[in-house]
Amino acid sequence: MTVAELHRPLGLTTITAALVVLVACSSGAGDATPTPSPSSAVDAVSRGGDFGPGVSATQITLGMTNDLVRAGDTPYGAITAAIQAYLMKVNDEDGGVCGRDVVLIARDDQYEAKKALANTKELVEKQKVLAILGGPGVDVHKPAAVYLNDPNGDGKKTDGIPDLFVSSGWISWGDRATFPWVVGSLPDYATDARIQAHYIMRELKGKKVGILHSSDAFGQSYLRGLKEALKPAKLLVTAQKYDPSAGGLKANVLALREAGAQIVLLAVSPGTTAQAMKTAKAEGYKPRWLLSYANSPSLIARELGGGIRADQLTAGFNNLNGAITTKYLLSTIDDEKSPAIVDHRRIMVTYGGPNPISSLTVEGQSIAELTVETLRRACDDLTREGVRRAAESITGFSPSLFARGVEVNLSASDHYAIQTLQPVEIQAAGLTRGLGAPISLDPTVTP
Repeated sequence: MTVAELHRPLGLTTITAALVVLVACSSGAGDATPTPSPSSAVDAVSRGGDFGPGVSATQITLGMTNDLVRAGDTPYGAITAAIQAYLMKVNDEDGGVCGRDVVLIARDDQYEAKKALANTKELVEKQKVLAILGGPGVDVHKPAAVYLNDPNGDGKKTDGIPDLFVSSGWISWGDRATFPWVVGSLPDYATDARIQAHYIMRELKGKKVGILHSSDAFGQSYLRGLKEALKPAKLLVTAQKYDPSAGGLKANVLALREAGAQIVLLAVSPGTTAQAMKTAKAEGYKPRWLLSYANSPSLIARELGGGIRADQLTAGFNNLNGAITTKYLLSTIDDEKSPAIVDHRRIMVTYGGPNPISSLTVEGQSIAELTVETLRRACDDLTREGVRRAAESITGFSPSLFARGVEVNLSASDHYAIQTLQPVEIQAAGLTRGLGAPISLDPTVTP
């Protein structure tokens, strides 16, 4: 993930507490490995079948590398902590998986690619983990992914290690030729752009569209998806590449206005998103803003309002009011009384996860639920190849914290887990309002 990937809304009432708890939840030791609970009594049949590295008669060991103590200035350690809490719950309340406890060994990489690669090698070669989970960030995780797909460097990719449910929306994670052992967990950014284009065509017909995008893989993915999906193509009246030089952003905004863009998709970091909106307001330009799902409305509101005090966030959300984004997870604010969110909060409190809960803990538990589903499907073949095949067999599966209508569909030829998103409108106080039915580009889903 990049700075732009501080995703999913936290809401006004919890943003301050959430920022604090994300520090607290990862302020312990650099490496985090929970003590497994005793295995439940099970019959011998449930522990049968083949099993390979990382698997014994009583335990399945997985690995993860992440910015656990915020040395890399990210809050992503909350994802790891939430995964570990959910796995403890599975061990304690559900008897584990395949008659075994599931343990996640976590290593701190300070959000640095070299450390992430070194940690991954140690987890695979010394700890002998069965699979790696939830690697965050494109640039940080990419070297580790290259290693996991060809660990002996011989150019053959038949002996890889499952790189499950990476926490990044880079479209190339789904490139089966390059990364046959990688399986995504987030919607890829190009798919988000395509879905937003479909929403425009469905609800904002005939409106002229512009995009402000960064020059990195994040922004280029959004530009690609928008160009591919928006019809007729002439509706895209300008594509502005963000200019970080002095006066560059103002020139970008004025160019959007001069082109007549009535709708603007912002595919830039949260800070740049907020600054573009401020600049447009100062210039009297009021397009309908579309935002990447990867940019948390709470973070943008903080930037717009100038801080995290209640009055500042209120001002920020007032400026965001009416902007459109997409979601695939339940919201800890909009859905706080739903049984799934109530149980998520209980699990995090009971098993030492981050508290209060946030969008990142919801993501973490969702990754953990996908992992448990994968392992359950692999009980008769708990090898690395068996685990990859099990992940590829998942269809029509919705983790408990997914938004209505969103499901995971994978196959041997399709490693893009999520290709359905719910368009929503951001309202005051950080709440969102659903805008019609979810939009799916999943080829396995009947419209």
